[in-house]
Amino acid sequence: MHATGRAGGKVILLGEHAVVYGRPAVAAGLPIGLEVEVTEGEGPAVLSGAPEIAADPRPRELVVQAAALTGLDPTRLVVRVRSELPAGRGLGSSAALAVAVLRALATLAGGRFERAAELDAGRRLEAVFHGTPSGIDPAAAALGTCFRFVRGEPPSVTPLRPALALPIVIAFGNRPRSTGAAVGGLRARWEADRTRYDALFGSVAEVVERGAAAATAGDLVALGRAFDDNQALLETLGVSSHEIAVLVAAARRAGALGAKLTGGGAGGAVIALAPDPEALARRIEDGGWTTLVTRVGEPPSVPTG
Repeated sequence: MHATGRAGGKVILLGEHAVVYGRPAVAAGLPIGLEVEVTEGEGPAVLSGAPEIAADPRPRELVVQAAALTGLDPTRLVVRVRSELPAGRGLGSSAALAVAVLRALATLAGGRFERAAELDAGRRLEAVFHGTPSGIDPAAAALGTCFRFVRGEPPSVTPLRPALALPIVIAFGNRPRSTGAAVGGLRARWEADRTRYDALFGSVAEVVERGAAAATAGDLVALGRAFDDNQALLETLGVSSHEIAVLVAAARRAGALGAKLTGGGAGGAVIALAPDPEALARRIEDGGWTTLVTRVGEPPSVPTG
């Protein structure tokens, strides 16, 4: 008994939080991710060099539920995890784990999931970690590309093809994110004043559509403005933090075309757009921050002949 599965991390480019309330978001899979190796042994067991995974009971519950979906006996499954993703930074490590485990177990069961079934199963498995997730994280983990996402039953997942690969710097704060606090606090504020917050979510949706059009056109300047406008709205929604604001300002001073938090907020990571992301990363690192340079999205294929 032996199988492997891999899935990528994710970055939400535009629209986090508002996506929970039915508005569109744009996200992308990351080229870095997470791999699992499944062997036979005394299970369910999840082995990892990362303490936050090894000490967490939820990955074992994930294996139990994934085994139920694939018709396997979880008591015979040992899962070893190798991750390139920093945990707790909003880059979709739990969704990547869910999709990677699902893929490995499907291989063991002698088949594979069709895309729609994989997206649905990944969303159900991510609920082990996040209760009632929108589904955007496992969609990114499974697809590995840019897409427009609207929550629903099932979610609407539409490919988005940037005119060029988007050069992104991911910068990490020192304070771990608190997604639960950010999501729960926003829910309470929305319930207390739905008219105001629905209007703010509508403004986020407008920025998302503008940013999606900019990405499709290859207009990095306009996309950077969308990043900045989205960040301003996230601050108004109350899901940013002082550290995120400091990091966003540092990225802009260093030459970013735009910068915003990504993911749950209240700490975690910032994404910044720059034509020369390596140079931007060096300038941000001079301020004591940690960075990761990546490019997301693929240019459209060019017909030949």
